[in-house]
Amino acid sequence: MCVKDFLERARHLDDAINSQVAELAHLRDLSMKISSSRLEERISHSVAQEAPFAKWVERIVDKEKEINDEIDKLVAVKLEISDYIDGIENPLWQSLLRNRYVLCKSWPDIAVAMDSSLRTVQRLHKKILKNLEKNF
Repeated sequence: MCVKDFLERARHLDDAINSQVAELAHLRDLSMKISSSRLEERISHSVAQEAPFAKWVERIVDKEKEINDEIDKLVAVKLEISDYIDGIENPLWQSLLRNRYVLCKSWPDIAVAMDSSLRTVQRLHKKILKNLEKNF
């Protein structure tokens, strides 16, 4: 594993969690929809069926548990990455790496935070990764 792959794990997990949150919102929307009623006469001697939204509630609970597990993993990965960044002596490098890989900021946001141009920040990032790769 190269240093960039190590650092990007949090960003990938964050993207996966955001995708799962969108899926959860979709499940919640589906659970709120009214199912079509059946107009035909039904004679049943069996026990009443569960409410139509019950299957959605079960799926929602399962998805929430899955998301919480992923968030726990994300926190652990971010702590590991943050510890690695803390070991770097250059504060400018720490700032750039922390903004990108722990806080998951975009390049334009990092450039604004560092009061630099986008191209300068990206060049610095490339230089940092090249230097870190030697000792990784």
